Amino acid sequence: AKAEYVNTPGPRGKMMKAFFEAVDIIPVNRSDRSESLKALDIALEKLQEGKVFGIYPEGTRSRDGYLYRGKIGVAWLAHMTGAPVVPVGLIGTDRLQKPGSNMIYPRRFTIRVGKPLYFEKTGEKMTGKQRRVTADTIMDEIAQLSGQARKHEYNVSPSAARDAG
Repeated sequence: AKAEYVNTPGPRGKMMKAFFEAVDIIPVNRSDRSESLKALDIALEKLQEGKVFGIYPEGTRSRDGYLYRGKIGVAWLAHMTGAPVVPVGLIGTDRLQKPGSNMIYPRRFTIRVGKPLYFEKTGEKMTGKQRRVTADTIMDEIAQLSGQARKHEYNVSPSAARDAG
């Protein structure tokens, strides 16, 4: 999850930090590539220990309802460990927290869980093309589960867009 969940100041920040640490998130500083890669190393350790790890391949939630291009971190983890990837499609989560809002509304939404996908355990021998094809395959499965229209570009979080501008 984004690092802001554990480093927000004040009482609300302390509550958020306690909750997210209790559910064992791996904080990701999305504006610093080397920090993002450190988060993947922690995820790799968890998978090698036989633990479950969840990742949002888009890197941030969609604010316009489209499913964006997946980043290759999920593919890297799959090829490094041979762990199955279970695709999950979320439908209606935009009604839980509207784009630009910090408020969460109690609404029904649907979770569709796909069949596990298995990819060759290659370790460090994987190619960039192999990671791209694997990430695209995973995103194709998520699109089938969620019914979302696709955009073949990367999604940019509002904070990243603000930092770049």
